[in-house]
Amino acid sequence: MKTTHLPQELITQILSILPIKPLVRFQCVSKSWFALIINDSHFINLHLSRSKERILILASSEPLDFLIVNLSNEDRFGEAVKIQHPLHHSESNRIVDSCNGLVCINNYNDETVIWNPLIRKYKKLPSKPREELSHDHFAFGHDRVNDDYKVLRLVEFYRRDGRRKYSLEVYSLREHSWRMVEEEWPIVELSHFCYTYRAIFSNGAFHWMVTLVADLKKVHVAFDLSTEKFRVHEFPVNSSINLRVFLVDLGGWLCAVFQDLCEVWVMKEYGIVSSWTLLYAMERAFTNYPPLVFSRDGEEVFTGELIESHLMELYWYDIKKKTRRIVEIENIPVDLILPYFCVGSLLLLDADNDKE
Repeated sequence: MKTTHLPQELITQILSILPIKPLVRFQCVSKSWFALIINDSHFINLHLSRSKERILILASSEPLDFLIVNLSNEDRFGEAVKIQHPLHHSESNRIVDSCNGLVCINNYNDETVIWNPLIRKYKKLPSKPREELSHDHFAFGHDRVNDDYKVLRLVEFYRRDGRRKYSLEVYSLREHSWRMVEEEWPIVELSHFCYTYRAIFSNGAFHWMVTLVADLKKVHVAFDLSTEKFRVHEFPVNSSINLRVFLVDLGGWLCAVFQDLCEVWVMKEYGIVSSWTLLYAMERAFTNYPPLVFSRDGEEVFTGELIESHLMELYWYDIKKKTRRIVEIENIPVDLILPYFCVGSLLLLDADNDKE
């Protein structure tokens, strides 16, 4: 009986739909054969584009401990499993953001890493010492035009006249180096970020909501990762009212969450200011978590709220029925901070964890 050899293309297609765990396990069994396939950047991107594996990342506030929960195809949650992150040896760690299965973490010791928690691989960024009388803000996302993962470092300098001065630097994972950005922060008048300094990555850009002190008008600022240029738009929804609002990415859509109004607005056509539309409203305020991810059928969003001191309640919220489906996860930390959703990814498979 003759042995049937499958075409390389068919093998690649079959492997590209497998979960991360068996791929990594099979690599240990047949290193030479699998290395030619799954370590290839084209295969890694193919696998990422076809991945249906969804992971919920839970973290406690102090110290920063990580737990990973797998989701089934029915959006059911497994048991939370604790894993050790690369900066566990230091204090004051914080999550910058997650993108395509990668998590960016940094701390006040000028350490920043890009980490793939599923395959336990990470890349340590070159250190960027802090400057006096300044504060650093970091953002993390994917430059899809150049297929590069970038970290933005926005340095805010304090001035005696109350105004702020900014400088911007970008780290490129592909080049493994920092460089200055020629663009300047576009808001020159006295201003402050509304509610949070955290940038939201969505549609290839970082996004901030800025409130102008003079008239409390809201301004939407975007930084495109491929062109490294800023865009500034007036925000047309409740712009003249002093309401708490923050941005989130929900299923690839840029959304604005109004805490006081219990409303979620979506930019239906990215980049078109007039396309902001009410997505849904809740009967109770968002006391802690914004909507994080759609269910697979698109009818529910995963979110949560603080119901008692240091006690979080996570649930699926049905957008049409306005009902809640409580989620119970074993081993969930009491001091839970904002959860993150990731897809299964082989990115950083070739990373050397011991070197910068």
